[in-house]
Amino acid sequence: MPTYCQGYGGFSVFFSALLCELKGLGPEAKYFLVRFIQCFGVTDLVCLGVKEFAKQVGVTDHQASAALDALVDAEILLRSLVPNKRGKPARCHGIAEAFLAKLNRLAVPVGAMHKAAIERLMVHVGTDAAEIRKFQDQEKAQSLAHLRARKKSGSLNRVNRLLMAVLLCGADRFGVVRNLGTVQICKATGLSKERLRNRFKTLMDQGLIRSYIPGLSSPVLAVKRKSVYYLNLNHAQLAGNGQATSILGVQGRNIYRAGPELLQKIHFVVNKTKKDAKVVHGSSEALIVKILAGQGPEFYRAFQALLEEYAAQLLSRHWLNLAEGGALAERIDDLQLRQQIQQDFRLPEGLQEIDDIGVSVARARFNEQLFNLTYDIALWIKSLLSNASNVPLSELDFVISPQHFTHANFYRALLALPKAEQGWNGCLVIDTSAPKELVRSVPGEQAIPLEELYLYGLLSRPGNGEVIK
Repeated sequence: MPTYCQGYGGFSVFFSALLCELKGLGPEAKYFLVRFIQCFGVTDLVCLGVKEFAKQVGVTDHQASAALDALVDAEILLRSLVPNKRGKPARCHGIAEAFLAKLNRLAVPVGAMHKAAIERLMVHVGTDAAEIRKFQDQEKAQSLAHLRARKKSGSLNRVNRLLMAVLLCGADRFGVVRNLGTVQICKATGLSKERLRNRFKTLMDQGLIRSYIPGLSSPVLAVKRKSVYYLNLNHAQLAGNGQATSILGVQGRNIYRAGPELLQKIHFVVNKTKKDAKVVHGSSEALIVKILAGQGPEFYRAFQALLEEYAAQLLSRHWLNLAEGGALAERIDDLQLRQQIQQDFRLPEGLQEIDDIGVSVARARFNEQLFNLTYDIALWIKSLLSNASNVPLSELDFVISPQHFTHANFYRALLALPKAEQGWNGCLVIDTSAPKELVRSVPGEQAIPLEELYLYGLLSRPGNGEVIK
């Protein structure tokens, strides 16, 4: 079997090592194991002293010694003494066959679209490695508190690198993580839930995670929604000096860019009780408004993000055929999206009858209204980008960046990637508040002012009150 260092074929074992659970071991030992496999592979004994291990893996001598002992005690690494020419046996370590067999049995996603970013994350280079060596020299002379104060505020420590690598394993090509639950992430990293919450907050403050949608249970959701994390693939730690995803930003006066009227009504009623919502009977959207009334602000946030995920699918699959205006019957259909809506939503349990219609009819009407609302959101987003005439929008796939706060002015942003391997890559800002709508190209996301990145939802403002659950 080829080792990781000898070729791509070993990356599947490296990938499995990132996602596997090491019971009883913390994230520091897990990081060391992953780096051990990355540096030395899984087939050969590695005969190095602690200092050389520490240097190659990128940890302190103390951390290397502790991790080696913990992994040997857990029977993940085997330790042996091998005679050498100097007479004193060398202490060697290798991956235990039983553990390697476990890694080979793990079901992991096929391929690794973020392989380069994961490799970059897991290798300590530049200032990080230099700081480690400097800290080793100073450990005996200075207090831990003083050493922490000397660390660069934007640096990424080993445990956070491990966490980001695990998240990248579950991310789509836009960097959106939808299918890794908290329990799974804790098992893969060795972090407790409390430590995980703190790490997520740090990664959001450092801009590696753009934003976060908490997991949610609701009577109108078929299953509990897992938390969704929007990773920043354009961050220098992941993309180097390049730009992994394109950005399309729109800003203007909020009063003219509030979105579909029905979505605004839902936003209003979710914070009301069903009694106080004052739904107008007989109106075309009364059913969906009545069902969603009183669900609460946390529900609305997840609901809006889910509908915008649907709308991005429509924009990606049907850009040219999403026509403005026209009767509902003239709209293009999307059976795949209809099936997804049916799988994701349900009527509340115990609902016998609503608006004098049966449950099956209400369910069909509810799903239809969700589909039509999604379609309206897609049309609205398309209209916002109508003046980006120099961008081949029909050749792109999209993700709508979550934006959950009301501002005096309007800000929305989309992430974009070409459908083909090669295609448009850039960063465009559309200002609708100018007398004549202004479209300007900027060198990249890093050229957008930090305050505007917060307003667009491309980054989360530190201390904005978001709670990782």
